[in-house]
Amino acid sequence: SSEKESCFQASLRKVKHYMSETANLILEELKAPPTIGVVAGFIVGAIPQVKALFVGVSSPLRVIQDSISLLGDGTIPGIILVMGGNLVKGLSSSKLRPRVIVSVVCVKLVLLPLIGIFVVKGASNLGLLPEDPLYHFVLMTQYTVPPAMNIGTMAQLFNVGQQECSVLFLWTYLLAAIAITFWSTVYMWILFP
Repeated sequence: SSEKESCFQASLRKVKHYMSETANLILEELKAPPTIGVVAGFIVGAIPQVKALFVGVSSPLRVIQDSISLLGDGTIPGIILVMGGNLVKGLSSSKLRPRVIVSVVCVKLVLLPLIGIFVVKGASNLGLLPEDPLYHFVLMTQYTVPPAMNIGTMAQLFNVGQQECSVLFLWTYLLAAIAITFWSTVYMWILFP
């Protein structure tokens, strides 16, 4: 009986320790600047009185909105520079096999656009989407574009898979020019008969 109780207490301690570690990891993720920015933006945007303080020509804290907007304008060029640096680093030191690269490129630039056609047409047939062909075209195009640059930024931030991410970016962006042209033609053929 005391053996079972001792085993139960040891298991309980392990569960408590695991839950404590998980809670700490979640709290660390919530403290990340992007998460804080999203929460702050949601609060400012959702509460009209707070929004009036920051947004508008005569708002008293307009300078904060203007400053954030100015910083946001430099985000895309900054991400492009980071991505370029990652590409240069990744080409020489990546250990990805060509088969993995071909698989990822095929899934991203061939399989996902096919899935996108079925998802958009299925949602349209179920009446979930408006009957606007241009809207359907934009939705299908979202399945065709190469991976977001934010993935490379996150890989660099967490110091995981930077070289591999760089090589995959290189090949997907190189082949995206051909894939986007091809799939745009297919989408137009489907949507604008």
